[in-house]
Amino acid sequence: MSISRRYRPQNFSEITGQESIKETLRKEIASDKIGHAYIFSGPRGIGKTTTARIFSKALNCLNLKDGEPCNSCDACKVINEGRALDIIEMDAASNTGVDNVRESIVEHVRFAPSHFKFKVYILDEAHMLSTSAWNALLKTLEEPPAYAVFILATTELHKVPVTIVSRCQRFDFKRIPEEKLAARINDLAKKEGAVLDDEVVRSIVKHAEGCARDAETLLDQLLVLGEKKITQEVASLVIPISRLPIAAKLLEVCADKSLSKSLAEVGKLEDQGVPLLTVFNDLIQAVRHLLIASDDMKYSEKLAQGDEGEKGLAALVGRYSPAELGDMALLFMERRRDVKQGIDPRFALELAVTAVTLNLLPNSDKNITGSISNSQLPTSNQIQNPESGNPEPEIQSSNIDSVSQTSDVEPSLSLDQVHGKWPIMIREIADRHPSLLMVLKPSSPDRVDGEKVIIRFQYPFHKDKIINDVKNKQLLEESLRRLLEVPNLYIEGSVGQDEERKEVRSKDMVSNILNTFGGQVVDEGSNL
Repeated sequence: MSISRRYRPQNFSEITGQESIKETLRKEIASDKIGHAYIFSGPRGIGKTTTARIFSKALNCLNLKDGEPCNSCDACKVINEGRALDIIEMDAASNTGVDNVRESIVEHVRFAPSHFKFKVYILDEAHMLSTSAWNALLKTLEEPPAYAVFILATTELHKVPVTIVSRCQRFDFKRIPEEKLAARINDLAKKEGAVLDDEVVRSIVKHAEGCARDAETLLDQLLVLGEKKITQEVASLVIPISRLPIAAKLLEVCADKSLSKSLAEVGKLEDQGVPLLTVFNDLIQAVRHLLIASDDMKYSEKLAQGDEGEKGLAALVGRYSPAELGDMALLFMERRRDVKQGIDPRFALELAVTAVTLNLLPNSDKNITGSISNSQLPTSNQIQNPESGNPEPEIQSSNIDSVSQTSDVEPSLSLDQVHGKWPIMIREIADRHPSLLMVLKPSSPDRVDGEKVIIRFQYPFHKDKIINDVKNKQLLEESLRRLLEVPNLYIEGSVGQDEERKEVRSKDMVSNILNTFGGQVVDEGSNL
């Protein structure tokens, strides 16, 4: 038998968390002010069904103690053993239809309790009921018999009709606080004769994310190993390894704005055999922590007192703005999706860290441009004066962190340069996203304005496919930036053909007509 079943709470005081809900329900029972319908809503595994069972037991207890069931009277014993005919539990996920509701509830509720004072109907995953089933249940909820109590448990309250919600007392269950969940895990481990290192308890709590059932399941898996002293090394056999320290280190390197170091860090991770797809998950989690900490001093202090990864993140608080963090989260989600669709994980991660390092995100500070390894961009005092006859001084390889790529020193971008790299870009994109080939092949760069490249598309829907699709637009921009070595390049689109193409196409159309129908072209006004 699992720990969750073996140590299931038997009264309100044993439930972990949910203090206000426990106290309200206990007082309702103690004062005999019972409602006829209740909704228990909230995330999975936090005690909704357990609370419903304790509530139904307290309603029928023959020896109540300040609203708590005694667990020793005949009624409590029968309910604890699961033999109570007047406590009806129904899984709405498996019984969604109107016939199920009519048979199990509407018709059944007409008969008085066989042994107890109250008939209690506990409906799990209530949001799964069909519309017709809700309609069948509505009348019963409006005018139930005095002995009937309904408890609807759901993880998706928004799917329950408002006509139902308005007829119920609503209780919103919350995720269990970390300190209460940790106390619960330590207590259960002690009852099982095991001792857990503090680091192990923290790992269980973090992976459970406020869900008591998930935490107890992880503890169950650890205890199966047979060790009485469970260290982090032992726990790593069961609990997924957190790579938050890796994510924190990678974000720290990106914050230093050195592209060579950022790419080297990605290469190091691959050499160490770290699954790069999971790194995206940890990067997203790291960004979440930083986003919360950016406006919550207490949360920042909590990170500073946490494990290795959290301490690393605490040192990064303030180095990225909240707007940048939002962009980074979306970027990492997109690149993770690319990897799942078959893109090389290393390349996807390199693209992501390049965008962060070089401030290519929409809300990055464009005045702080990232550095590029082996760049040879001249500084302002190295540019030759066009009015002097002095030869231009030799340009030294610039220090990565000392060059700022501002518009007055950056080499100008020409249309010929773009045309030269365009076929290479198309091949790269086609290898990764073949569906875009039909859009890009008939398209071409039309003109260049500074760092803006205007692409002429054949049809409006071609333009929409690239320019109005954030993912596809970013894909082209990142490829062109890399090929042309212009970090701040961006693209826009136009539709149609230039005049030269129109003239050629017009001549072709005339030729086709003459070949088909015969005749010749004559000047306007000439005598036929």
